[in-house]
Amino acid sequence: MIQFITEIVTQFGGRYFGSEQEKNAQLYTKEVLEQYCDTVELMPFDSALEAHFQSLKLFCVVYMLALAVYFINVQAAAILAVINAVLFVGHFVTYRHWLDFLWKKKTSYNVIGDIEPTGEVKSTLIFAGHIDSVKEFKWWFKLKHTGAILSVVAGFLFPLLAVFLVVTMFVSGGWIFYGWLFFVLLSPILIVYFDMHGKEVVHGVNDNLTGVAMSVEMAKVFSAQRMKHTRIRCISFGSEEAGLRGAWAYAKKYKQQLLDEKALLLNIDSIKDLEHLAIATRETNTLVRYDNALISELKQAFDAEGVAVKTLPFDIGASDASAFRIQGLPALCVIGLRTDTLDHTYHTRHDNLNNLDGTAMEALKKVLVHFIQERDGK
Repeated sequence: MIQFITEIVTQFGGRYFGSEQEKNAQLYTKEVLEQYCDTVELMPFDSALEAHFQSLKLFCVVYMLALAVYFINVQAAAILAVINAVLFVGHFVTYRHWLDFLWKKKTSYNVIGDIEPTGEVKSTLIFAGHIDSVKEFKWWFKLKHTGAILSVVAGFLFPLLAVFLVVTMFVSGGWIFYGWLFFVLLSPILIVYFDMHGKEVVHGVNDNLTGVAMSVEMAKVFSAQRMKHTRIRCISFGSEEAGLRGAWAYAKKYKQQLLDEKALLLNIDSIKDLEHLAIATRETNTLVRYDNALISELKQAFDAEGVAVKTLPFDIGASDASAFRIQGLPALCVIGLRTDTLDHTYHTRHDNLNNLDGTAMEALKKVLVHFIQERDGK
């Protein structure tokens, strides 16, 4: 797994979504999977890849416009702020892509490899990670955890301004000016959204070449040790950082097939630290929950292999497993990154080979092998 990650970084560097580097890394991954899988597919898809992050500039501009319009027309300012807040939550926070029509579509790619069982196929288990990486979150790099906190605060400004301006339509008093001034004084925080990214595309070693490497490793293991009734599917999703685009496109295109196959996605993301291995119980941003029975089944595999794991909600961001759950498909997500504070590698230039430790990946590999063997036995 370490060798695969090293090869990707050495040959292709950072892999911005929709870039030639991402495409070439997927083609390389396809070649590797062809050594182990019965069939391998390169799945192109078109999506508004820039819409997720570039929309933040639009939300910031409308926020400032609503503050300015307030002294001309209170009702107009309130309407602007409410529309802005609703679109911010619907498009950006919950990853529903409402404003995609404003941006041109670009092409990205998924790579899908299947390993058939020796007997009758009764279910499909999907192992997946995402190949792309993101331009550095400059304020997270410069300010560390404070930068992450400012990002959260900035996110709350949009709905709070909407509530404030709606309230001022029905009440009066001198305090209103100070409320308006409060939002003006906090507006510089929006720089963390308006100018979020640096020029450098991070190497994305932990986030998420570890997930792709694990998927490839599962292909290697189960090509030599085929299951009796379970099809193994290994996927490298593209453009996750653009708003879960690869997983979204795949789940939407193959939804009925996946339901018919009784498929389960086991999404692997950012396997960096052994002590921070965790199974998601829900993802707050995308409003999805994971099945308790599936969580319990996976946790039993951790327990059987003597690997400690937490079960907790993922309260910020989203994973490819969310795209499956939004489509009504079974999924689980495992990460290996601390969630109580910002890891210094996350979306920064520190996510490189110098901060790669294979200990957590090797432990998780044992767990996943145990998990699939137990499932196939049942």
